[in-house]
Amino acid sequence: MDPAPPASGRGRKQGAVKASKQSTSNRAFYLLIAAVAVGGIAWLTYQSTRSSTDVVQTSPIDTTLPKVESQGYVLGSPTARLEVTEFGDFECPACGHFSTITEPDIRKKFVGSGLVRWRFIDFPLGVHRNTWQASRAAACADEQGRFWDFHDYLYQTQDQWNGEVTDNPDKFMKQAGRQLGLDASKFDQCVDTKKYQAKIQAHLALGEARKINSTPTFIIGSAQVNRVPTYDQMAKVINDELAKAPPAPASAGDTTKPVPLPATKKPG
Repeated sequence: MDPAPPASGRGRKQGAVKASKQSTSNRAFYLLIAAVAVGGIAWLTYQSTRSSTDVVQTSPIDTTLPKVESQGYVLGSPTARLEVTEFGDFECPACGHFSTITEPDIRKKFVGSGLVRWRFIDFPLGVHRNTWQASRAAACADEQGRFWDFHDYLYQTQDQWNGEVTDNPDKFMKQAGRQLGLDASKFDQCVDTKKYQAKIQAHLALGEARKINSTPTFIIGSAQVNRVPTYDQMAKVINDELAKAPPAPASAGDTTKPVPLPATKKPG
């Protein structure tokens, strides 16, 4: 192969210009990478600081409140042969499905007949933004003897007040209180002052003590169900546990049946 001819003066000049442009381009590229890296570190630092601050500001737990004793809400005969305890979250879609689809029939067959006593314990999950407001409002309804009405109503209207659709769930809770015929002045004051915050914290502690980590979770006699059961599945577990339960006392017919919701429109 013939040797390459020596570069002319003009060729050497063009090569030098090309090399200079390449060097400038490389410097610009590396400067851009450095700027992105610095910006990324700053953004992550900001996000980390902001997240920590947000957790402190929005934590639902009030550690300044004195601890109270509460065992949740009970429906059914005090002399029922079997108790079912449900740990539920009002904003949990699976809990809503069970409450609206399966629970009414379970109540009718087992609770209304005096065989089963049903206990509901709030277990508000951190992934749900409005669940604490719902639990506090339900406790305010309980103050007027209407917890189960409010419980059912919250699950039936879950799509209207959950954290995906509103930043002001208390407004909905107050409307629901009026819809159910509660004493509005008393109920609104209860909601605004977070009167039952300590009570909900006590319920959460009960679930944590039982190592509950999902909702709904059911304690049925000696059995525990960590899923959303169908009617047949729930009925089978209840019947199995009833078979192992002692006979009911003679006064077992004294039962508190669920109060049906009033035939009113859902608040918009």
